[in-house]
Amino acid sequence: MKAIGIKQVAEKVNLGQSTIYRMISKGAFPKPFALGENRTAWIESDIDDWLADKAGKPRPAVSDGVIDDDQVMRQGVA
Repeated sequence: MKAIGIKQVAEKVNLGQSTIYRMISKGAFPKPFALGENRTAWIESDIDDWLADKAGKPRPAVSDGVIDDDQVMRQGVA
């Protein structure tokens, strides 16, 4: 699991920081969590899931951190 900051999130989703915060306030984007007093972050996989949902492409199911080869083939992930 990896935590990423707003700059990385903005780059990953190709949106501006203000747009991301506006979308969060409307409930249209994953909310960050507090890392400290003045630092927030997102779990990178939450952002990846949001992107996959927007693209209409389900992410492979993961059990115990391992993706089953059959799941990869069925979902066209390589």
